[in-house]
Amino acid sequence: MQKQKTKKVSAIAATATIVNNVVTNKKPLPDCIAEYQQKINSEDLPKVQAYCYNILRRYEFYQFILDSLLDKPLKNKDQDIYHLVLSGVMLLNEGNLPAHAAINETVNVTRKTKKIWAKNLVNALLRRYQRDQSNLHSAADNNPVSHYCCPEWLLKKIQHAYPGMWQTILKASLQHPPMTLRVNQRMNSREDYLNLLRERKLPAQACPLTRHGILLEQAVNVEKLPLFAKGAVSVQDSAAQYCAELLNPQAGDHILDACAAPGGKTLHLIESCPDLAQLTAIDISAKRLAKVQQNILRLAPGLQNKFVLMAANAADTQNWWNGKQFDRILLDAPCSATGIIRRHPDIKRLRKISDIDTLRVTQQQLLDQLWPTLKNGGILLYATCSIIPEENEQQIKAFLTSHNDAQSVDFDVSCGHPCEYGQQLLPTYQSSDDQTDKKNRGNSDGFYYCLLQKK
Repeated sequence: MQKQKTKKVSAIAATATIVNNVVTNKKPLPDCIAEYQQKINSEDLPKVQAYCYNILRRYEFYQFILDSLLDKPLKNKDQDIYHLVLSGVMLLNEGNLPAHAAINETVNVTRKTKKIWAKNLVNALLRRYQRDQSNLHSAADNNPVSHYCCPEWLLKKIQHAYPGMWQTILKASLQHPPMTLRVNQRMNSREDYLNLLRERKLPAQACPLTRHGILLEQAVNVEKLPLFAKGAVSVQDSAAQYCAELLNPQAGDHILDACAAPGGKTLHLIESCPDLAQLTAIDISAKRLAKVQQNILRLAPGLQNKFVLMAANAADTQNWWNGKQFDRILLDAPCSATGIIRRHPDIKRLRKISDIDTLRVTQQQLLDQLWPTLKNGGILLYATCSIIPEENEQQIKAFLTSHNDAQSVDFDVSCGHPCEYGQQLLPTYQSSDDQTDKKNRGNSDGFYYCLLQKK
């Protein structure tokens, strides 16, 4: 019996369905794209991905416009139509299509639904937007939530934490992120790899924040990167790369990476010091831990015996720890991920204010339970990709108050935001018309780091 072919849908129909799934079902965007991918023509997939990221990056802006166009809110059961119109507004605004083509393509989607009534509504709303676009954009720009495309609860938290910088932070979070590489120093120096990129006509520059980072001027498929398959380089933001440099592994060390998947920082540790005695990598997800194993095979062939991989909750030490203490621990703790919104704009749809307290409890449990596994004199690096103080310096302050044998170790990040404990790296971007203050133009994600030493 011949297998029936999956019926394909248009790019805008796929976009509306995927965005609706993210928003209504609170599912990560990559998962929603993967689930729907078989219904998308292969040549349309890059377009659909771009459309989805564009919408979720500026969701509050498009939401403000659509809510202004609607005479009354659509019912919960019609959120698919809501997100179809929202997708159409995006298409008119940044889809690089003639207006009539964008409207027709969006309206045509309604013909393949059971909601016949939606055809006239979609057409009317998009034509109204076309006529009144200038006024609607002006109104949206006068509202901080829609102007900065940030949920109100998060906007208030960032304004409170960074009263003199909140606009810059939110502007950086709306930028398209750069493609940043980490050179595997076991194979090449950064300068040697920059030369390889020049030979391939791939413009790039050394990353100012880290010793092994490279910023590409334009993102490319990894298959075009020299020696990528052989492990010469990985894709990793410079803020994440800085973790291994801070932890500074030494020959003979026993190191724990407590929340390891997908393994970028794990592999960077072994690249930095192949003479480690052992690197134990733990993650609560066995599926994600398999990604770490794949990275080991590509980036550290011949060093597999250095790794111990375990699928476990790092806080449940009785289930995995054999009693032998570690010289160094990397705790890249679960967090709100508010420092990497530019890479994952769906975070703004997935997170809510109550999540912060839940995450704080998890972070505290991990710190409390992992501390006994560290040797006297040992170093624990607490890191998050969050910019929320409650998850970062306030978390560390509470930990130091309750642990007399712990002390914070001072260090300097050239473009870090000063904290009472540790350093907060805020999302940054490199503007083509900004030629000043070069040390703060590293184009990095937001990250927090604190080095803790056991007395």
